[in-house]
Amino acid sequence: MLANLRSHPKAVDLGLVVLIGLSTVASADDPEGVEWWLTSLVSLASLLIRHRNPTITFATGSAVSLLHLAMGNDLRPVDVVALIGLFSVAAWGSRRLSLTLLAAGLLVAGAWSFHASQANSREPAPRPPRIIIIDPLAPFDTDTDTRQVQDWGGFPGIELSLTVAWLAGLNTRQRRIRLSVLEQRAADLERERDTQAALAVVAERGRISRELHDVVAHALSVMVLQAQGAQAELERRPERSREALDAVVGTGRTALSEIRRLLGALGGDEPDWEPQPGAERLPRLVADVRSAGTPVEFLVEGEPRPLPSTVDLAAYRIVQEALTNVLKHAGPGASVTIVMRYDPGTLAIEVSDDGVSAEPPSGTGHGLEGMRERVNVLGGTFTAGTRPDRGFTVRATLPS
Repeated sequence: MLANLRSHPKAVDLGLVVLIGLSTVASADDPEGVEWWLTSLVSLASLLIRHRNPTITFATGSAVSLLHLAMGNDLRPVDVVALIGLFSVAAWGSRRLSLTLLAAGLLVAGAWSFHASQANSREPAPRPPRIIIIDPLAPFDTDTDTRQVQDWGGFPGIELSLTVAWLAGLNTRQRRIRLSVLEQRAADLERERDTQAALAVVAERGRISRELHDVVAHALSVMVLQAQGAQAELERRPERSREALDAVVGTGRTALSEIRRLLGALGGDEPDWEPQPGAERLPRLVADVRSAGTPVEFLVEGEPRPLPSTVDLAAYRIVQEALTNVLKHAGPGASVTIVMRYDPGTLAIEVSDDGVSAEPPSGTGHGLEGMRERVNVLGGTFTAGTRPDRGFTVRATLPS
């Protein structure tokens, strides 16, 4: 409800005018005079612009209150317009201006209180002598002027009222500033959350793209070599051709299963949640490459231990991509040596071949850059290059 009122300041101002006006009419027992009512209407009208021009509201309310004091009237609800004006200046205007107006109000209040105290303490002027007929039945009349100058509680009362109004406005100002800061902070956090979510989506799509590249490139390379072997042995040894074709089918099914899982995670379909490949599946990967006709030696040094899931997947993909590069670039007759060394706190991977490729693999695919990115994300080291004599070597060290 308060939030709705704050969002409709004009309605609040109109409500104040109606409330103070009705209270003023109800408190005026005797007719106050046309001048008093006209000035009161002007004071009430100034409330309608207190949000846009609070200084005018304070100045008008103060002037009208001084006129009411000069007329000798008692305090009425309409006279609080000056306090509302000072509150509005402190809440929505300049802080320096509000302090200036407070000081001016206190100065005027002090001057009026001094004037009232002097006027009320002054002895009445002596009257000329006149004949007085004493009537014992008539009421006693001193015939003195008892009219007092109004001061509405004196300087302390007006000072307290002005100070409380100014402090209330200042507190409203500080609360509004704090609320604005909190709203801005919430908006910044929301934008940061959206940005982080967008970056996470981009990173996840990049990761899935690399996964697809590794799966498809390796599977196709192995399947092509196996199909070539089956074609070569088709007439001489049909049974070997059948084995090669079975290996092609198995490799294709495995690749399709991984692709289906990755595409399910990328799109809106429910993914097929299969365990991600890791170091335990490297012997199967090596067997597939061997079945394609490339000799592979797989060595494990140190005591194998469970690896973090990210390191486990990265190790598998690095070996897979390195073997794919061997199949694509090393040439016929190349052999491969894979060494996995479990050191304290690290996992070292080395894949070397003795193929004829003298330059590192190039192209627009992920390849070496994908492997390097995987290692860098995990905080490891990566090197790749030709060997002094013959072939190519890929080395990666992963924290584990």
